[in-house]
Amino acid sequence: MLAEEGRASKQFVCSHTKKNIFLIGDSIRIGYCGATKEALSDLAEVFYVADNCRNTQYVITRLLGWSNMFSDPGLVDVVQFNCGHWDIAHWCHGEYPLTSEGEYARNIRIIIDMLRKLFPRAKIVFATTTPMNPSGEVGVNYRTTAEIIRYNEIAKTVAEEQQAAVSDLFAVTADWDATCYRDYCHLVEESAVTLGRIVAEKLKAFLL
Repeated sequence: MLAEEGRASKQFVCSHTKKNIFLIGDSIRIGYCGATKEALSDLAEVFYVADNCRNTQYVITRLLGWSNMFSDPGLVDVVQFNCGHWDIAHWCHGEYPLTSEGEYARNIRIIIDMLRKLFPRAKIVFATTTPMNPSGEVGVNYRTTAEIIRYNEIAKTVAEEQQAAVSDLFAVTADWDATCYRDYCHLVEESAVTLGRIVAEKLKAFLL
């Protein structure tokens, strides 16, 4: 497995004249990353994988391969990651979330530590998990906004302990109504673009 990761093709060519940003995250990130890239086009190269980065365990197992996709990981200025919706989900309506609170705290700590090693000059940013649709729609792998709040607090505490930054996307979307959602947790395109522009503005502060 390590050999396969080490052979990853260099798909991300870092700029020597602009800042370089790497976005890691689940389908919420997939929804907004294009708008973020466009909003920052004059200031930074914004990179992201097409892959849905899913849960914390998946991120841990893929980080080495993703870092090897860069022409020079040492030129990356900011890495922002989010993982929460999958971790918090009760898969197939199971009794427990996929990742327990203790495991989540441990995994966030591991991710931050790995990012520091793989992207040695980058500012590490954790982006909080966005709320569920306030309509109450739950989906097959249900989770609640109350659980998201609890897991976000766990991640923010770990980030603070590890001196990583936090981009609080939950806070900026907390009052968005059901018209902003296309299902139980995913945003309609217009709202995803809006979130992408907000992410871009927040990232600018980490580039100073």
